[in-house]
Amino acid sequence: MSPHTMALLARLAITAWLGAVAVWDWRTALIPNWLTLPVMAVAGGLRLYQGRWYLLLVWALLYLIWRVNILGGGDAKFLMGLLALFPTYEFALLFCTMVLAISIPLLVVRHWGKRPAELLRAAIGRVGTGRLLPTREELERRGQQYAWTFCLPGVVYLWWLW
Repeated sequence: MSPHTMALLARLAITAWLGAVAVWDWRTALIPNWLTLPVMAVAGGLRLYQGRWYLLLVWALLYLIWRVNILGGGDAKFLMGLLALFPTYEFALLFCTMVLAISIPLLVVRHWGKRPAELLRAAIGRVGTGRLLPTREELERRGQQYAWTFCLPGVVYLWWLW
């Protein structure tokens, strides 16, 4: 098999994985371990074997982000696998830019129709009670399926920059 064919098959397999994660999260609001852990193990093991030890620091940061309830556990493990697949500064920059560009309109739509005073009162209430970050219950209750916003930069990077 030629290197070009192998690269194409790898791209197709990773695209299928990203699509499966996005669809599974959209339908169930969960990303199961069987979708994340194999990629974390294989891609992470390969990167550590290559000497990219900074990946452990990235994974520790994602673990902390999960522990303070910014992300769900499935999202954090998915990002660990994604960043192990693409451990470059270029991907990190593309990822942050795309997620920000997608998230701002999603936030506007989510809060459309609410008065600015209402939003400000809610923010002041959270600060006043010292609850800046959501609780685990709030994170689970929201049922927000946004893994696709993490998958999209992966597909773009995979097909245009990898």
